[in-house]
Amino acid sequence: MYLNASFERSETVQVQITLEHEGTAIPAWFMTLSSGDSGSYASRVTAQGSYTLDYQVYKEAPPSSAVIMAPPQALTVDNVITSSDFSADAASVERVTYSLYFFLDAGQFSASGEYSDTVALSLYEGDYGNSGTHALVDTVDVLVVGRMAELTDIYVDREPDNRSLNLTATISDKRIAFVHERSNSPLGYEVTLRSANLAADGSATVPFMEQDAGEDRLDYSLSYNGTALTGWSGGSVLITDSSGITSPEWLTRELTLSYAGDPTLAHGEYEDILTLIISAK
Repeated sequence: MYLNASFERSETVQVQITLEHEGTAIPAWFMTLSSGDSGSYASRVTAQGSYTLDYQVYKEAPPSSAVIMAPPQALTVDNVITSSDFSADAASVERVTYSLYFFLDAGQFSASGEYSDTVALSLYEGDYGNSGTHALVDTVDVLVVGRMAELTDIYVDREPDNRSLNLTATISDKRIAFVHERSNSPLGYEVTLRSANLAADGSATVPFMEQDAGEDRLDYSLSYNGTALTGWSGGSVLITDSSGITSPEWLTRELTLSYAGDPTLAHGEYEDILTLIISAK
């Protein structure tokens, strides 16, 4: 049984179970579902190594509080599948179909990939509310697989005053943006920063702002999350190299700019274009 979901969306899968009856009447019966590997009905859990995804199984379509359970829990009619369908003798096979609702809620930021849990679906004769009457008739294991989609995002909150920098005066570690990284790739992710000017000039070794007329330039340096960015190659530098998912969901880091002011610069506007690229491993 598969639950396909992502951080942004939930998933409900209706599973139909058909019971067959022939012969002597069965005045009382019920079906149950175990808690699975988590051992808890508060939230059933699928697992992928150390990562987990919570899910639940209901008697009715969610939102619902009718969680399907199993003995030795104290059971109510909301916790079992039961009916009076087989309370009379049947000369031929009668079949009745019932539904269970497997639900995986949105908003769970965990590693992409497949998660699994095993629950036991059991059929009993007897009164669900009286444990002394319970007689196990049949049981089958159900494999529950949760599939979490990969999510790799980045966005920037730019400081509003960056277009009015005075290049004749020295500045040090001026914040130019907050960068927000998010990835749930279990193998990790990378973020690369690219300077358009540096990429276009194969002879340069550090990023620079260039005059709009192309006659003058000013070298500058960057720091990311408090670490100076070095080792530029082909106009780019690796600024994040992670071996796991971001935790919590978004990871926020500061990008700062420094340069030595040069009062001899030609008049005009100077610019460079920085591009941030995030990729899952």
